[in-house]
Amino acid sequence: MRRWETWLRARSGVGSMLLAAALSAGCGRGAEPARKESTLVTNTPPPRADVPATPPPADGARVLVREEVVPGKLWVTVYAHALATPGGSMQLWTYASEGLWPLGQREIRFSVKREPGEGEGAFDRQLFDVYKLVYDLAREKRFVSVHGYSQLGGPPLLGRDDFHCIVYAPPQPVEGLPSDAPFLTAVIVTCEEEQLAARTGYARLFARLGASARFYPTPFWTDRKRAVETRPGDFEKSLLTKAPVAHLAGVSVRLERKGGLANTSKTDGFFVPGDRVVLRVLPHGAAELKEAAAAKVSEDAMLMLLEMDPTAGTSLVWYPGQPGANVIVCPTAGGDRITGNFLFMTDKSKPLATASEDGFGLFFPEATWKRIREALIAGKPITIPGQGDMPEFVVEHVSTTYVSPVDGKRYESEAGWTEARPSGEGGAAKRYGQVEPSVVLLTSQHEMAQRTTAEDAAGVMKAIIAAVEAQVGTSKGPGSDLVIECELLPGNRKTFQIAQRPTADRPFAQAVHEKLEKIAVPEVKGPVKFQVVFKIRGGSKPAAP
Repeated sequence: MRRWETWLRARSGVGSMLLAAALSAGCGRGAEPARKESTLVTNTPPPRADVPATPPPADGARVLVREEVVPGKLWVTVYAHALATPGGSMQLWTYASEGLWPLGQREIRFSVKREPGEGEGAFDRQLFDVYKLVYDLAREKRFVSVHGYSQLGGPPLLGRDDFHCIVYAPPQPVEGLPSDAPFLTAVIVTCEEEQLAARTGYARLFARLGASARFYPTPFWTDRKRAVETRPGDFEKSLLTKAPVAHLAGVSVRLERKGGLANTSKTDGFFVPGDRVVLRVLPHGAAELKEAAAAKVSEDAMLMLLEMDPTAGTSLVWYPGQPGANVIVCPTAGGDRITGNFLFMTDKSKPLATASEDGFGLFFPEATWKRIREALIAGKPITIPGQGDMPEFVVEHVSTTYVSPVDGKRYESEAGWTEARPSGEGGAAKRYGQVEPSVVLLTSQHEMAQRTTAEDAAGVMKAIIAAVEAQVGTSKGPGSDLVIECELLPGNRKTFQIAQRPTADRPFAQAVHEKLEKIAVPEVKGPVKFQVVFKIRGGSKPAAP
């Protein structure tokens, strides 16, 4: 048992929203924005090997080659693997770099869909030249990042005449492929599609690609046979080309609504009472948000093109001429969080909230808008209460680091750590008697999906909550904090560690531990670690500074 020395704000990785739901359920042409660009020129034609088609083994990815692209500095490994999709199993090649991160450039992954009849060895070697040029640019401190792009000269990529651009998306881990350094997902697109993203938002392009591929939030692979995602009217009919916009990396927006979009307004409006609009800011997005808010053009209004919120399970999708809201949904993540491509905010005499295209518009009284802008410039959180159909508005700053109070270990989540508590009616935090629990995932969402199910993990969490609630009962005493770290292991094994604050109550901890040892745990395919954080009788008070 370890003494808990620091004041803890309970947080959980982005994947925990699914677990929280399981616990609760009882089981718009303006000035063109500056963009991150690198110009790549490739001159080598795409040689292809003629190898008989052989499906990858069912048990994981197969390494085809590890190419030394820059002698002693940069390697690219090509894998053959399969992906289960709603349309059936898909065969893929994935290229993964090793050697960019020491230069400060995130590693880069390309995945390419294999067509029927293509052999494992028929992968396109032209991409090795792209990696070499990215490496050369990185040596000059010219980096690509999320919502950046590269435009290529020379022959098109992958043998498709209109593939001359690459866009970069957040990382999407692939089962069976190691990820030892931060990386970007690279998707090859047409330059018309890149212009769509540049002028009206990368999240708009990614959501369209996801809708076409039936893969949330967006496919991590390039499909050489897919249709182009641009449409007539993309620019002329969009509100986003009528005013100056700010591209903001590391910032996203979501609508939180109990019951998701199935919970509709009884009026003609989009929003319903109880809605909450959250502007989520990661540390690397804070500086750009401050700069955008401080600009003179933002004195009266701000139009921000944003990333897809990683905690959401639904995304708005927009095509010119569509009659109403269109969405893409992750079938396993629930629909209570809906992300958008943009957020527009301005001042108006009366509060008003609208949804248009694939984003949200919020109109505030002048004094309220002034407060919000001041908070954005200062880099501070702010909450504006909702009223009627006007949703609550929240600016939240999210850390990417979590320090465990059990062993002091630091956990990093590039997408940030977000509070996740079992919710009751109306989405409020659910209280279990005198204890208030929240969950911290210490195993990534991707790894958890490979090793167990949300229902099984939530079942263990509920049992831990029940054990603590039973031990606390109706006892009286000062408030305290308790952390129980659980690791599920293959063979139906489990381990528990307990941390307490402000003092270590050994008899209480021993009694809780005995109850925990009686919990039957499910079989898992690999280690699954999480913490359940409790405030008992309101929790302890932080020590005076």
